[in-house]
Amino acid sequence: MKLKSIFLKPGHPDFLDLPWGCSLGGWRDCCGRWVDLPHGVSRHPVVFVNYDGGLYALKEMPGDLAEREYRLLCGLEELKLPVVHAVGHAVVGGDEDESREDGSVLITRYLDHSMPYLSLFTRGSMSGYQEHLLDAMAGLLVQLHLAGVFWGDCSLSNTLFRRDAGALQAYLVDAETAEIRPGLSDGMREHDLEIMLENVTGGLADLVAGGILHGDFPVYRMGESIRERYLGLWKE
Repeated sequence: MKLKSIFLKPGHPDFLDLPWGCSLGGWRDCCGRWVDLPHGVSRHPVVFVNYDGGLYALKEMPGDLAEREYRLLCGLEELKLPVVHAVGHAVVGGDEDESREDGSVLITRYLDHSMPYLSLFTRGSMSGYQEHLLDAMAGLLVQLHLAGVFWGDCSLSNTLFRRDAGALQAYLVDAETAEIRPGLSDGMREHDLEIMLENVTGGLADLVAGGILHGDFPVYRMGESIRERYLGLWKE
């Protein structure tokens, strides 16, 4: 892999000192700026790097998907929605004989003082925030739908949470499947809720199967509770 081009917003590092010759999956061993941060499950390799205390997330993606997601995140920011800050995107090439197609890397600013959902379910000190997590997820979906945004992949893994005056604020961190429309029909909102229900239930069930959560954890209740809270907020 090699860096072919990079587009960045002003006010951030140029990232040129990163080991672009290696796939992101190998940066743990060859990148001096690599840091280990908790994050949700991702279908693409994700690494975090540190520039003088400023943390950034880089996600390796096929084709030009990184540029598409970058533009979507910028659009969501313009709508004043709670999303991670898009910093830039890069085009990376394959091997030296160009036999592999180009890929891309999305660069975002890591959300300071945020936590992935796993921390809220596995750290005893955070267990009191689980109800706030459900409220935050429902609130985020309502905000998106009111703005005409179809998420398409709502899940706990694609969300970060930050404490705010004793409650939680949820932030969208993965907009790969999102769409910004003039408005959403009831059918599209319902479809987004069904995706959320399936993803939340499946994600928590995996944690139970892996022994991370107790076997009696109310896996199927969590997604339904988010849905109920969403419907209550939407009526308001």
